[in-house]
Amino acid sequence: MYRRTVLGFLVTGIVSICYLLIGNPSSEIIRIIRSPEFLLTFSAGSILAVSGVIFQNVLSNPLADPYILGISAGSGLGAVIGFYFGKDPHIFSLLTGIITVFLLLLMAKFLNSKLKLLLFGVGLNTLFSSLIVFLIAFGKIENFPSILFFLMGFIPIISLKKAVFFLFLSLILLFILLPFSKKVDALALGDSFAYFTGINPEKERIVLIFITSVFIAFTISQTGIIGFVGIVIPHIGRFLKILRTKKLLLFSFFAGGNALLIAKSILKFGFPTTDIPVGTVTALIGAPIFIGVLVRSKRFA
Repeated sequence: MYRRTVLGFLVTGIVSICYLLIGNPSSEIIRIIRSPEFLLTFSAGSILAVSGVIFQNVLSNPLADPYILGISAGSGLGAVIGFYFGKDPHIFSLLTGIITVFLLLLMAKFLNSKLKLLLFGVGLNTLFSSLIVFLIAFGKIENFPSILFFLMGFIPIISLKKAVFFLFLSLILLFILLPFSKKVDALALGDSFAYFTGINPEKERIVLIFITSVFIAFTISQTGIIGFVGIVIPHIGRFLKILRTKKLLLFSFFAGGNALLIAKSILKFGFPTTDIPVGTVTALIGAPIFIGVLVRSKRFA
């Protein structure tokens, strides 16, 4: 695990140096634009990937992630409401994201079934997506580009102070989840096994979903909806035989952050004159990888 952590830091250092220095920018551009972009992008990718590990293991489903459960759509609906009424979309996105989290937790206790909770999330996702389309249809046409970019995932330019806050946020999530690793391993093997090891699966599942979902809501409220990172990165880790939750969390933290940085770099330096949401790249690259991992993986056969 120590070697993987050092390797993660090494790869992140190389990717960050390339991102910050490519094109020989001035020190002011590095400080005002590239450093905050780098920190926010890495943090968002890390939070999404780490959350994917937790959701997939505690729900025993390889497709579980914030988008399937409706958290992303809930945050997206809040942003669209903000745009519709001319208010701050980030605040509305955060509020509706957290409301969605509490709704999921309430239903988790009521339904008392992993499969039913997952299906409830799919229903929420469909409902919120429909409401988003409805609001867009009656909204102001000048808001369309901003709404589209948010819904497809766009890393904004923020202050360095705020970007550092999101980096700390990603580290806090990682260090909160690492002590739960053994419990998550037990939950991944099924509720019967968890009971046998002295774990209350319903309680632990609710706690873990709540913790990760709140961090996801904070992330989505700032970056918009970025898909496939939470699904693909944990599967890549498992494909590389990283099966224990503790090691998989560390792998996903670095791999998720670097994957989103690479996707952002493709857009920033490959298409410098065109604004394309980073969520389009993660979908274009992530979908084929996801299909390939599922086809070749014996774990979910």
